[in-house]
Amino acid sequence: MSPISLDYPQEWNAWLALPRPRRIHWRRGHRFWTSLIIAVPTLTALSLVGILIAEWRVHPPRGSFKSDVLAAAPFIVLGLFFSFSACTTLTQYRGLVREGELVIGRVVGVRAGCRRSRTVTYEFLDRSGRLITTSCQDQSRSFVEGMPLPVFYDFANPEKKQVAWCATPFEPFVALSSGKVEGAS
Repeated sequence: MSPISLDYPQEWNAWLALPRPRRIHWRRGHRFWTSLIIAVPTLTALSLVGILIAEWRVHPPRGSFKSDVLAAAPFIVLGLFFSFSACTTLTQYRGLVREGELVIGRVVGVRAGCRRSRTVTYEFLDRSGRLITTSCQDQSRSFVEGMPLPVFYDFANPEKKQVAWCATPFEPFVALSSGKVEGAS
């Protein structure tokens, strides 16, 4: 297959020209929602632990305390597990956007899911010329079949370690002044 060539926003040319490690920033609107999604389960788990400690100090352990701990345990464990998983995923995405290879891929399919979610299937050519096809959630809900899509990937393992721009809350920072891209060599 020939290299994927499509018309795409000129801002992406500036992204392609940036040296690694790229300066990155949160995409518009993502910082608040990502922080909220991580903070709520964490604070819920920590609040439950605090309530259990306060109950334990005020009332010595009785038979009802054990049932309180068992009732709260799933919320504590799952809340902390969810927050840890989200932070791990964000760290991986941040690393790929900062240090990974950047190519412009193509959307080859879009599936609508429940609750307005959309799954985008896209393909891209890695540095060695292999065609990689994979899917991700389209957080922006703005991509349709045939559109170009920036993809950040790890050259050592592009099949498993890659993220499309529509699925990550990060993007490269390009400062434009007097028509020249700062940070690009």
